[in-house]
Amino acid sequence: MQRFLLPFIIFFLYIIEGTIMQVVAPERFDLDYLVIPRFAFVVVIMVAIYLGRATGTVYALILGVFQDVIYTHLLGVYIFSMALITYLLGFSYKIFQKNSLLLIITALFGTLLLDYLVFGIFSIIGITNLPHDRFFYERLLPSLIVNGVFLIIVVQPLRKLLVFLQNKDDIEEKIQKRKKDFRWQR
Repeated sequence: MQRFLLPFIIFFLYIIEGTIMQVVAPERFDLDYLVIPRFAFVVVIMVAIYLGRATGTVYALILGVFQDVIYTHLLGVYIFSMALITYLLGFSYKIFQKNSLLLIITALFGTLLLDYLVFGIFSIIGITNLPHDRFFYERLLPSLIVNGVFLIIVVQPLRKLLVFLQNKDDIEEKIQKRKKDFRWQR
């Protein structure tokens, strides 16, 4: 059951990004802002920080496939971007595990990198011709604010869950090592 908890949480947040956020979107209230929630990606960054780069990158690849298939008509942009950013931010996992503020800043930095990388790729290819200042003020800042509020709300419960899963993995690893050592002694 615990093995499926983290993928379920990420999938649930991904569904929330595309459904519930459409109800409270600023466009519905005739505002010129576009909020792009990255709730699942933020959790994947936290997974990379707590459970390691490899685990986080696998989740990022899967999330990138979902993002590319459902929301874009160009495969590979989100797969590449999410995996690269998660892998790079996963290098700092021991430093930021103890401080919630650094964890929030790191996750927000990851969403900033993702949005800029995707915007840059789409600009180079010619899919978007949005000027940088409009992108920054109408999309990036509102998205960072929403993702920051989400992080402030979920950082402690998610941190406790990831520490629990991390400790569980460490215990299972020690048990497997002892079993292997015991077989060797026989």
